Amino acid sequence: MLLQLNIRNFALIESLTISFEKGFNVLSGETGAGKSILIDAINYVLGSKFSKDLIRTGENKTFVEAIFSLENSRTIEILKEQDIECDDLVIISRETFQSGKSIAKVNGKSILVSVLKIISSTLLDIHGQHENQNLLSSENHIHYLDYYGEEILKVLLDTYREKYYRLSDIENKICDLLGKDGEKEKLIDFFKYQIDEISSANLKENEEQDLEEKYKILSNAEKINNTLNSCYKHLHSGDENVLSIYDGLATVIREISALEEAFPRVKEIKSSLEEAYYNIEGSIDQIRSIKENVYYDEKELEYINSRIFQINSYKKKYGKTIKNILEYRDKIKLQYEEMINSNQIVEKLKKEKFKLIEELRIEGEKIHEERCRIAEKLEVKIKNELNFVGLEKSIFKVGVDLEDKFTLNGLDKVQFCISTNPGEPLKSLEKVVSGGELSRIMLALKTVFVDKDQIPSVIFDEIDTGISGRIAQCVAEKMYTISKNHQVFCVTHLPQIACISDMHYWVSKEVKDNKTYTKVRKMDEKEKEYEIARMIGGSEVTKLTLEHAKELIELANSKKNGIKV
Repeated sequence: MLLQLNIRNFALIESLTISFEKGFNVLSGETGAGKSILIDAINYVLGSKFSKDLIRTGENKTFVEAIFSLENSRTIEILKEQDIECDDLVIISRETFQSGKSIAKVNGKSILVSVLKIISSTLLDIHGQHENQNLLSSENHIHYLDYYGEEILKVLLDTYREKYYRLSDIENKICDLLGKDGEKEKLIDFFKYQIDEISSANLKENEEQDLEEKYKILSNAEKINNTLNSCYKHLHSGDENVLSIYDGLATVIREISALEEAFPRVKEIKSSLEEAYYNIEGSIDQIRSIKENVYYDEKELEYINSRIFQINSYKKKYGKTIKNILEYRDKIKLQYEEMINSNQIVEKLKKEKFKLIEELRIEGEKIHEERCRIAEKLEVKIKNELNFVGLEKSIFKVGVDLEDKFTLNGLDKVQFCISTNPGEPLKSLEKVVSGGELSRIMLALKTVFVDKDQIPSVIFDEIDTGISGRIAQCVAEKMYTISKNHQVFCVTHLPQIACISDMHYWVSKEVKDNKTYTKVRKMDEKEKEYEIARMIGGSEVTKLTLEHAKELIELANSKKNGIKV
């Protein structure tokens, strides 16, 4: 649940730290005080779009931080997937500058806003105008129905979608193989040219390394030969005036050997010299072998240069390395063979396609039957909720129509329809024009779906539009029922809703030194009574309205004790 909100320089809020508790939290205040700003700040920190106009006038940046307790297993899974450390808290912060630069962090790790949205969707759900649009749009109704019956439909949908994706792959493959008029023949010729060109080059994976090594030797053959001859002379040949190192060392060993009997300490020296002597002898053999194989060959050097040039030209066309070039050849060779034999392959794919279509139809019909059963259960659940909020004369229908068109979600078109008054025909949800009816319908739907998503916190914004009296009382009790298992926030102007709150927050606005400031604070019982009295009587709070407010709170408290989930 949402534990704390820290806001800096957001719209009319200069600096605000506010803590929240579980249960039913109500926010109220004068019109224009800034209740919507608080919801905007929460929306912002959870990853919604942001306008620089919301940065407080005269400031360079805005900052919002939200601290949540970690209660949802799905949240933990996503945090682990994103390699974000988590204990028992999720701390989300977002900072945006006038320059447009924005920084989002979760538990101290910087993340993309797209990732932030995924994480925050498991923490808090804002039920306002945007959510209404999602529920009203008929194209989303199939997702809500499937979500409600997820446990039953999951295996069926997984099986169907596996076949659906395979069908899509086959159709794309057939299209690629048949190609457009004339394009296929051109592509066959082009592939053949590339295959022949690469194959005729007889490339080998390690060829470049060998060529580079030979090139270095041949291009430096004269220098290498002179150096090796000089080394060989000093080590082994010598000349008439100077002994070679090899012969000189042999002389030293013979002479020092003569001292062994008289002076035993030279044995160690002799042993060390003998080891050096044999090492030099080995080096002389190696130099002689290399020297005999190093020669300058102009034709071979020319061949190596041209071969390196050829390989580089192939690398520009086909791949960064010889391995990439050969892999490319093998890949287009398969495509070439497929295209040459395309008629046979297409026929084979068509047979598989027709078989898949039949299988998909069977799977789609199974899903349709199951959806119809789930729809009946969902209708009953939603109708019960509609009855509770004063729409007992309404008829709610989940239409599941089987169509002759494959989609990712099957063969069904799903639409939620309602008739709110006897004798009126069923209409799609988007055609409901009464604000009061729409608010209650949305609350009923949300009540049914809220326990499915296991999101710990829910905000109801603008839920009291167009309602009052007994209906407002029913709406209040319904939201309080939800707050038994979820942390609920509600922005309201209605005393019937405010009186049943567990915590009540007052949003106010003040002007100081020609600047406007929005403040939020938690009210005590006396302040809550006064605020509800203000809601009842308007600007004039009298002894009578205060008594009425107290009575409302007492009645609400007695109802709260009797409300069960």
